[in-house]
Amino acid sequence: MLTIPRRGFLLGSAATLGAGLLAVRRTALANGTRPPRRLIIAMAGGGWDPTVTLDPKPGMSTIDVLPGTVQDFDGLPVYVDGSRPAVASFFTEYASLCTIVNGIQVQSLNHPDCAKRLLTGTSSDTNADVGAMTAHALAPDLAAPYLVLGQTAFSGPYASISARAGTASQLGTLLDPARAYAPADDPMNFAPRLPLDATEEQLIRAHVSARAERQLAARGQLGENQRRLQDFIDSLQRGDALAAADFGSFAYTGDFGVQATLAVDLLEAGLSHTAQIELGGWDTHTNNLLQIPQWEQFFTGLRTLIDALASRPGLEAGDSMLDDTVVLVASEMARTPKLNAQGGKDHWPVTSAMLIGGGLPGGRVLGGTDDGQLGLTVDLQTGLPSAGGSLIQYGNFAAGVLEAVGVDAGGYLPGVEPFGALCG
Repeated sequence: MLTIPRRGFLLGSAATLGAGLLAVRRTALANGTRPPRRLIIAMAGGGWDPTVTLDPKPGMSTIDVLPGTVQDFDGLPVYVDGSRPAVASFFTEYASLCTIVNGIQVQSLNHPDCAKRLLTGTSSDTNADVGAMTAHALAPDLAAPYLVLGQTAFSGPYASISARAGTASQLGTLLDPARAYAPADDPMNFAPRLPLDATEEQLIRAHVSARAERQLAARGQLGENQRRLQDFIDSLQRGDALAAADFGSFAYTGDFGVQATLAVDLLEAGLSHTAQIELGGWDTHTNNLLQIPQWEQFFTGLRTLIDALASRPGLEAGDSMLDDTVVLVASEMARTPKLNAQGGKDHWPVTSAMLIGGGLPGGRVLGGTDDGQLGLTVDLQTGLPSAGGSLIQYGNFAAGVLEAVGVDAGGYLPGVEPFGALCG
């Protein structure tokens, strides 16, 4: 577990104050209709079955569903069952802060493509996801603007502001001079092969910094050279701040609840503005009953996340972190309406998502699907079904998330109409 010492907390707080100047420097990226918000992306990696919880379809011959009943939670119809009590417990407490979106089109059956489209709003392999875009727009000067604790994230051109824990503890190795990458023939040997004392470390750092500054002056006045060199110089300073905050002391963990707590800790400390956490294991091709423990584990961790945000002070007096943080709950795809011959469900290109907190209206279901689990056309500004409306495309949804956290979506997804209904 990461414990942030007081020095690290103060470092982060100072970074937060410095980031307040961004309102002047980045007015083109600010959206006056929504105040800037922090963002946490909670991913269900592998493709969930929304009919188990978020998009109830009981009693239909066209859709095979797991046991359960539809229960109303402050206007939200949710499919619940005693086999997944964490779902009912969560919505009993927080339904009034939740917006469910059904019928999002991802237009693919491939895991990486679906994740890329849902999170970046594009089909490009080089674009950033909404977490990276939000961090770039609102808080690029923090020590770790975009904290990635899961595996499904896309930094795109903003890799320099993204901090990944790494499945092999790469971040800790980079930040800790007493560690090195283990050789292939000795996988537990992390001892540095060429140990350096403090004076040698300072000399190397001074040389590298001076050389980067010279290159920036000589070759980095415009374009890609400038961006890459400035990113490198900034990364040195971020590394110092992260090391001072003991940021490298934790390793990758698949424990969703631990990830949730780490994300809140780093956002509260002002070291990060956005974060991504993830629970994998949702690809239930051979047995759809395996969705039951997944939903239970996911909502147990989600409750940990939202409880933590609700209990910690926000940026404004009297607010909690839940008031100024939007939580995006999503999975890259859904599961087919009918079971396959093995009792599982295969990939389906129409999925669901949920937004929680951040001052957004709650207790709402936007969009929808029909009795074949196909998306309905809706008015993108109200989210209500409309015969003359549009399907909710992945680009509309991602742009809507950006607008919901106070980022001008047009600066990152030009020409895409945001799903404005998310903002109410």
